Amino acid sequence: MRSSRRLIGAAVAVVASLSIAGGVAASGTVVVRPGDVGTDWLAESGAGGSSSFVTGPATPPLGVGSLQLTTTNLSAYAQLFDYGYIGKPLASFDAMSYEAYRASSSTNPKEQTIALGLEVDVNGPAAGGLATLIFEPDYQAGGNAAMKTDTWQTWDAYEGGNAIWWATKDIPGAPVAFNTFVSWNTILAANPEATIAGGVGLFVGSGWDGQFTGYTDALVVGVSGNSNTYNFEPKASLTVTAPDATRVEAAANPAFAATYSGFVYGDTVASLITQPTCTTTATAGSPVGIYSITCSGGASDNYGFTYVPGTLHVIAGTTAAPTVEPTQIVGGETAAPTVEPTEMVGAATATPAHAITLPPTSANGSSSSGGDSTPLFALLICLAFGSLGLVAVEAQRRSIRH
Repeated sequence: MRSSRRLIGAAVAVVASLSIAGGVAASGTVVVRPGDVGTDWLAESGAGGSSSFVTGPATPPLGVGSLQLTTTNLSAYAQLFDYGYIGKPLASFDAMSYEAYRASSSTNPKEQTIALGLEVDVNGPAAGGLATLIFEPDYQAGGNAAMKTDTWQTWDAYEGGNAIWWATKDIPGAPVAFNTFVSWNTILAANPEATIAGGVGLFVGSGWDGQFTGYTDALVVGVSGNSNTYNFEPKASLTVTAPDATRVEAAANPAFAATYSGFVYGDTVASLITQPTCTTTATAGSPVGIYSITCSGGASDNYGFTYVPGTLHVIAGTTAAPTVEPTQIVGGETAAPTVEPTEMVGAATATPAHAITLPPTSANGSSSSGGDSTPLFALLICLAFGSLGLVAVEAQRRSIRH
């Protein structure tokens, strides 16, 4: 007789530490992911066994992934049980099935595949009576011949109450548990007060030589006409993209807010255990240039992170034109800008034309200075040539006097 892991002892010990959040939901599909383990669900393995959420294999019955269970030696075991059914009467269960996939890489006998287990108290309120009821495809009518490798197969663990089960301990009213297999209806008829005392779930038990690799998905559990279908899914990939930003040199860096792509099943950034933060190596003292913005530090049981960097452009600040203030004269009036005299090449500084003072002019068109007359053409020369013209006029005036 092949043995299986004694599930009930370890399970009952940890029930008190689990959060049974409101029991089982109404009919529908329930997605079970790594982040759900430790609340309603409990994963347990030992001696070389393991359980994990993976993508595939092939095309899973639901979604993109499944629950993988492996064992590596005679003592290894692995399981994942849902503790949301505690207290449910065994008689209220009316549907149980799942899909399983046995990998051809397995080296143990083909009879071993993933099984369904229910941790029960067959006596109900009475003391004692803890046991685990186990459904294995190998013990169903034609089950051994029907078992295949590298393909998904559906196993009905209820069959209208006719599916074959066995127990880890003697069941009152039934033959000895370890050498007799009985139908679901037979168990209920002998134990009408039986209730769920621990978990309901999938496992690979110990007692098999060799190595086993198998997968399971689409676990269906029906209670009083309401059926939940459990879809096992692995971590999803979440892309975190840093922003692009621009700031002026010497200014502080702005806040960098990441954007996200890849949330599933209604999750948001608030669903993460730790949200990523985005930083840059640029400081307020960094010169004009281009700097990378990177995000990191995200944590989640249900997501793997891919980070995409952004760019910070540090640009030069705008330089204001200088302001020219007018010169103030004592007394409050504003002085006009000073106009410098014009330099003439090879000559003395010329007096601006508007600064020339002309001598008085007589009625006949000549100017008078000290009683002497100045010819009109001399005056025109003066106007034309500035200071040089005045010199010439003065020389002519003196020659006339003498």
